Amino acid sequence: MRSLTVRPQLSFTAILVGLLAVESFVLASRAYELHPLPVRTAAIIDLSIMPAFFWWLLVVRRGLARPRTLLRVGVLSIVFAALLFGREVRLLAVPLEMGGLYLAVTSVRKALRTRAAADPATALRQGFTDALGDNPAVRAMAYEFTVFWYAVVSWGRSAGAGFTAYKRAGWTAIYVALGFCSVGEGIAMHFLLRRFGPYAAVAGIVLHLYMLIWILGDLRALALRPIQVEGGLLRLRIGLRWEAEIPLRLIEAVDRNPPGSLDPANGLRLGVIGSPNLRLALREPVQLHGMFGIRRESSSLLLQVDDPDGLAAALR
Repeated sequence: MRSLTVRPQLSFTAILVGLLAVESFVLASRAYELHPLPVRTAAIIDLSIMPAFFWWLLVVRRGLARPRTLLRVGVLSIVFAALLFGREVRLLAVPLEMGGLYLAVTSVRKALRTRAAADPATALRQGFTDALGDNPAVRAMAYEFTVFWYAVVSWGRSAGAGFTAYKRAGWTAIYVALGFCSVGEGIAMHFLLRRFGPYAAVAGIVLHLYMLIWILGDLRALALRPIQVEGGLLRLRIGLRWEAEIPLRLIEAVDRNPPGSLDPANGLRLGVIGSPNLRLALREPVQLHGMFGIRRESSSLLLQVDDPDGLAAALR
């Protein structure tokens, strides 16, 4: 079964290599010197369209990939053609990019309605990966969009019952101080960057606004996404920093004030700042989603929570 899945993809790769070889030969031939414009146009069309066509013919048509993968193949083909023939070719990617944005928006809206409306971060990540695929770049883009959502759209929502992991560390005061510092620095940098032109001044403003939005979104997520124990699951959520769903049957031990907790070798540290005050020993490693789409696996989790005794009692 595996060979049947791999064979069409190998055929597609072989055809793609052959197409590049043919186009390289044509562009190096005398025909290109005599008729550069028509030969160049034909090469651009071949490199922009034919890879997507063969991907559909060999892979999508057989049900080995989703039809929306055609969008990614088309965009990558146009980007490659643009690297060879110039920036003007990238205009061909605009319709495909708009289509990708539409798919992402519709998938996110569907996810928010049907999948995890109580947890928009999970719904947004799932919506982006459904539309654009599950890869590090898409997960990082989904993370940035989620931070923006919590900073701008989450107002009016209330946090559910659970165990927070930021108050004991005084994270709110730290972020307020960072916000004031960012505003003061932004004003000073604006007048400094004006000497280098309006673009530099605008870039400085955008950078500092982005930092303020990121701080606000991260803080809102820490408040609205507490750790929860329900339905036989530990929904481990440290804002947007870490999250995992761990069946309670996998928790082998719960230790308060674990010795040597500062040693990273004892487990994966999950918290905002400060020393861990709760350790979860698991029977097998679990996968955790982190910032910008990173993933980690561990069977020993070192937590810093505001109510470690309450969480330990709930888990026991």
